[in-house]
Amino acid sequence: MDAFGFCRIFSWFLLVIGTSTWTEVAGQVCPSHCTCAGPAVDCHGLGLRSVPKSIPRNTERLDLNGNNITRITKSAFSGLRHMRVLQLMENQITTIERGAFQDLKELERL
Repeated sequence: MDAFGFCRIFSWFLLVIGTSTWTEVAGQVCPSHCTCAGPAVDCHGLGLRSVPKSIPRNTERLDLNGNNITRITKSAFSGLRHMRVLQLMENQITTIERGAFQDLKELERL
């Protein structure tokens, strides 16, 4: 394969990766099956049983509506200091650990 052919295949690979669930936001990987656009992370209606672990630190809006989340752990939102909107409606939440929202200093809407 010549250099031109390699560049075409590599470009196609980057295009596919960039539009898949492995998208990056400001150098951070978007959670699996979620979509990320700027500071917004959309994970609604995915049947998630827990809050994803790899939420980008710069997230300002997180949509977790319509999942099967039952527990919000103390570490679920740790380090997400820029979060302004957190959507958790239509889940099965029965337990929220003490301190689960302590890092959400800029939270305006829950």
